[in-house]
Amino acid sequence: MGHSVEVIGFGALNCDTIYQVDDLAPPGRETGVVSVTRQPGGSAANTIVGLARLGVRTGFVGTVGSDREGSLLLDDFKREGVDLHGITKAKGNTGTALIFIDSHGERAIYVLPSVNDTFVTANFDYAKQAKIVHLSSFMSIDQLRMQISFVQQLRGSRVKISFSPGNIYAKLGLNELKPLIERSLVLFLNKEEASALTGSPDVEEVASILDVGAYIVAVTLGDKGSYVVTRSKSLDLPPYKSDITDTVGAGDAFAAGFLYGQLTGKDPRESGLYGNYMASKSIAQLGGRKGLLRDLTELSD
Repeated sequence: MGHSVEVIGFGALNCDTIYQVDDLAPPGRETGVVSVTRQPGGSAANTIVGLARLGVRTGFVGTVGSDREGSLLLDDFKREGVDLHGITKAKGNTGTALIFIDSHGERAIYVLPSVNDTFVTANFDYAKQAKIVHLSSFMSIDQLRMQISFVQQLRGSRVKISFSPGNIYAKLGLNELKPLIERSLVLFLNKEEASALTGSPDVEEVASILDVGAYIVAVTLGDKGSYVVTRSKSLDLPPYKSDITDTVGAGDAFAAGFLYGQLTGKDPRESGLYGNYMASKSIAQLGGRKGLLRDLTELSD
């Protein structure tokens, strides 16, 4: 096809406007804004950029608007070396995420999906060239159904699926997500998402998701590292020390490190440590991409 790629991302493409604030204001209260910055975002997109920086050939399936923000996202992908053949440019506004981050790195996110909600078909032939298609959430149930249809068409192919449902999809429950989870090489969750899918605060309960069909479930645990479970083992993996600027994109960075490990023949433990290390570098910088590494040569146990 002339643009062979190893990993293709599939999810919402957003332009993030990040507000650093004194505190996250409760209802009816005001708070001060320290700074404002605009950066390209989207969960799967952040993961794809992380992989691209590590030398993986990457592409993306998604849509941007015909506005300045859409051009910003495409230009950033080009700079990172991400293939653009799977991206549609639609008339309208690019998706926007308003992100508020307080002095402790805690956050609140508000998403205006815009053209992401008009994206109803995806380039199936483009995805067939990949080793892995990495999915993250849209805001709409219609887009979830599109992703399910897309993945079902991949049955019988060599393409593996990885899936980061995020809070938006996780709150829909295990049954709604089963068609994607049952095809997943890796299911990426944080602790809250794991609890939403299992109905239990006990992170070890994610082992039950393996019965749905996922091969590996990896749960990020913030300053406690991560928990990775397969059919043969469970692993508590320690975090790497880091100063916390904000946690936006930490899970996306973890996914990039973990998938890089899988692509390079590492076992779940090593892949999880790669993920923890990438996440530790991500949270030290503002936004979802600034802290993403270009190599892992400095990593040591």
